[in-house]
Amino acid sequence: MSTFAVIVVSIMVCAYELPRLIRKRQRKEIAVFLGLLVISVGLYAGAEKGVVPNPVYWMEMVYKPVYDGVMTWLK
Repeated sequence: MSTFAVIVVSIMVCAYELPRLIRKRQRKEIAVFLGLLVISVGLYAGAEKGVVPNPVYWMEMVYKPVYDGVMTWLK
């Protein structure tokens, strides 16, 4: 998915969620919602451009030795 598509979907989610939060005057929830949305879109854009490493590589680095150990134990 392109970065532009992610931004468009994020704007659509904001258009759906923010009016309800504003109507209920949930200021802390608005701040957390917008903060997490900006962080997630920023991380996606950074990973797409190659600035931020993909999180799957970190999980792979952690679970690969566990997987290898389990597979040798099962053989």
